[in-house]
Amino acid sequence: MQKRIAILIAILLLVGCATPSQESNKLTLGLVQSTVEKGANQTEITKVLGAPNIISIDKQGRETWTYDRISRDNEAQSFGWWAIFAGGNKSATSASSRSLTVVITFDENKNVIDYASQSLEF
Repeated sequence: MQKRIAILIAILLLVGCATPSQESNKLTLGLVQSTVEKGANQTEITKVLGAPNIISIDKQGRETWTYDRISRDNEAQSFGWWAIFAGGNKSATSASSRSLTVVITFDENKNVIDYASQSLEF
């Protein structure tokens, strides 16, 4: 009985510590450039990029989709055990942020007629 409980606890710990894949939510400039082209339809765009953040209508009555993603990367660096004896810092961290904005304009047949993107890293 104790063996079964130990196995169950081990499984729960492994499952609880697992990080789900977020690749399906990852919008990159390369993905946009390889997917969005004039003539592509909304269904194709949604399958690859997912749902847009904003759907609006421009002055000419055309549907416009806006994707806006911001990501932040944190990186920790350890300097090893020797730094402890030397009296130095044991670790350092750095952070960077990325922003990607994509605006896609569709015609009345729901096909891409134009798109623009902006990618920033800071």
